Amino acid sequence: MSYLIDLLILGLLAGTLGYAFIVDRRVRKLMNVLREMEPMVGKFSQAVDKTEDSVSLLRQVSERVRAPAAAPQAGADAGQVVSFRTSREKAQKPAGVTKVTGKADLVRGFFETAGSRGA
Repeated sequence: MSYLIDLLILGLLAGTLGYAFIVDRRVRKLMNVLREMEPMVGKFSQAVDKTEDSVSLLRQVSERVRAPAAAPQAGADAGQVVSFRTSREKAQKPAGVTKVTGKADLVRGFFETAGSRGA
């Protein structure tokens, strides 16, 4: 009976080692793919930052252009009520959401952490 229990434990241990070997190979492949993707992710992060800057600049320009047109005119239209909005209401952030600044540093930190783990 004790031999049967020993064989069962030995079989489970061999299965665990085999599974650990398979997982290790998959993690190594994943880390190699992540290392290959690092430059592409960095460029994507820079493109996102550039896009955010462009959108911010466009907002500023549109507000400057819209400001003189929004001034009330003296005359027949002075007492008229406008029934539409010229701009959207600001969207409220969901609870617990924060803006990430320094995305390039965040991406670089991820790859440094992943590389330091030696996987």
